[in-house]
Amino acid sequence: MPSPESLQAALPSKEVGVEAHDEEELANFGYKQELKRDWGLMHNFGISFSIISVITGITTLFSYGLNTGGPAVMSVGWIVVSFFTFSVALGMAEIVSAIPTSGGPYFWAAMLAPPKHSALSSWLTGWFNLLGQVAVTTGITFGCAGLISTVATVKSSYEPTAAKTVGIYAALLVSHGVVNTFGVKVLRYLNNTSILLHSVGVTAIAIAVLAKAPTHQPASAVFKKFHDGTAVADSGEPGWSIRASPAYVACCGALMSNYTL
Repeated sequence: MPSPESLQAALPSKEVGVEAHDEEELANFGYKQELKRDWGLMHNFGISFSIISVITGITTLFSYGLNTGGPAVMSVGWIVVSFFTFSVALGMAEIVSAIPTSGGPYFWAAMLAPPKHSALSSWLTGWFNLLGQVAVTTGITFGCAGLISTVATVKSSYEPTAAKTVGIYAALLVSHGVVNTFGVKVLRYLNNTSILLHSVGVTAIAIAVLAKAPTHQPASAVFKKFHDGTAVADSGEPGWSIRASPAYVACCGALMSNYTL
């Protein structure tokens, strides 16, 4: 096995300088560099772009958004949520540029918290991050299972059931696990493929909807039309905007944008 010295000798002097500088920076935080840097800028962008997956979030919760506020909440909520999400991204960018560790949030929490709360802050952040990863994987995969079940009914006798959907969902989870065993060299190409599919897919759907829609609504319908579809059908009970308030419905409707962004 080649030694680290021989590997560095094989690298261009500029890359060696960057590696040495980064290792020195990490050492200042008491952190030894161990992560292999096999991904470039586009590969890292690809995984973030894929996780956001705007088209996935919209299609999964589109009917939910229509019933919890309608077009007004879906459009305005998207703008509002985008602003706050961008603010979070700017804050995290500042932190990661100052503390560029592969540990991510839980290491940042340990460094930024007061010394007496450092361990607890790191522990809580790590577990909440894990719960978030599990939740988002579960939600996206189940949404994909529902999409596959729906597509399978097109021009076929297939009838989706809860058991079949859960079976598809389980198979997708297994496939995700298998793909992640291939290593980062394979995953980086999948990330690049995802960028292409998302870009082309979103563009194609947007053009198709604009070109083939039989009618088009005015801007007032998009940004001002509020709809409360939370009432139970044939129950005679009012919706959440009556039992609580329209603001409550709007907050619930904004979850569609939060889920995506």
